[in-house]
Amino acid sequence: MSDVLSSEVVVIGGGVIGTAIAYYLCKEGAEVMIVEEDDLASGASGACDGFISLQTKQLGSHLDMARESAQLFPSLVEDIDVDIEYNPCGGLMLAKTAEQLKELKARAKKLKAAGLEVDILSPEEVESHIPGISKDIKGASYCAADAQVNPYKLALGLAQSAQNAGATILKGCKVENIVVTNNRVREVDTSAGSIHSRRVVCAAGTGSNQIGKMIIVDIPILPQRGQILVTEPREPMLNVIVSGAEYLGTKANIEELMPKEEEYAKLGLGFTAEQTASGNILLGSTREFAGFDNETTPDAINAIAKNAMDFIPWIKDLDVIRSFAGLRPYSPDGLPILGTVKGVKGFYMATGHAGDGVCLAPITGKLVSELVLDGETSMDIEPFSLYRFK
Repeated sequence: MSDVLSSEVVVIGGGVIGTAIAYYLCKEGAEVMIVEEDDLASGASGACDGFISLQTKQLGSHLDMARESAQLFPSLVEDIDVDIEYNPCGGLMLAKTAEQLKELKARAKKLKAAGLEVDILSPEEVESHIPGISKDIKGASYCAADAQVNPYKLALGLAQSAQNAGATILKGCKVENIVVTNNRVREVDTSAGSIHSRRVVCAAGTGSNQIGKMIIVDIPILPQRGQILVTEPREPMLNVIVSGAEYLGTKANIEELMPKEEEYAKLGLGFTAEQTASGNILLGSTREFAGFDNETTPDAINAIAKNAMDFIPWIKDLDVIRSFAGLRPYSPDGLPILGTVKGVKGFYMATGHAGDGVCLAPITGKLVSELVLDGETSMDIEPFSLYRFK
């Protein structure tokens, strides 16, 4: 490999966000290089569930982005060669108390007013979706537009399509410095040599803060650990993606939906379940600030299992074959950071998606591609500006 490379655009990060950006840039004919410190989908994208959940998004720009993103998935299925296991299955959010159900009803009303169809189901209707559901369930909100996908295959498929269109992918390549002269990005110095480029996109997930320091800008991203259990594969048992109301509470900081048990609150525990195309059921999940420790813990594994059985008692009959943890890139308000940096031309940010990276990957890729190539976007991304924190 030559010590000096060049590319019209350098994308730092090979997860679902970075590969989606590269994919959409390549569709517009741009010359693209993905620089990934480890391997594709080796961060949060390879250690998460595959929820494309719309009813969990914050009202306003966040929900608008999610709806636009969800509409892009069918075209991705047609366009990329990898089977990303996209399944427009719908999603349930379960309430275990009357107070939770009241909150979900109020939220469903607001979501409907914003144009997202969300229905409230009775316990009997929930049972028709999930036979054997706990008798403690008081009802649920149901969104037919919710879906699921295989995050790992999504990242690989986007990367492969970008590569087929001419993108270069450097794996095991660490970014060491970004050279800025006369207030413009000029070069990315890496462990594989220098890359001349006037356009650099930071899609580095939990590494974004370190990348920002290279151009003397604070990108306020913290790692937030999420732990998940994986059961043995079984015949189809879940035909929707499922979460508990506490999941939304911990995700969106909604006091009324926060877990009441001290142990669960400490872990940021919220019930989630989905059955993958291979038949395994993924059970989650936690939201913990544990630095860059991406190991699973006995306390969380036990809490996830116990909580899952409280929602779906028949889960106890399945063997758990493994567990894993990933680090979500979390911003101070839990929303993405998208856009440019003042005083540094040619540097773009696409990070901080927290647990929404899979859902928002297509629209993020499309909008950041527009920003890089045209200087403007088809949707307003100002609400996601870095400078909302100042």
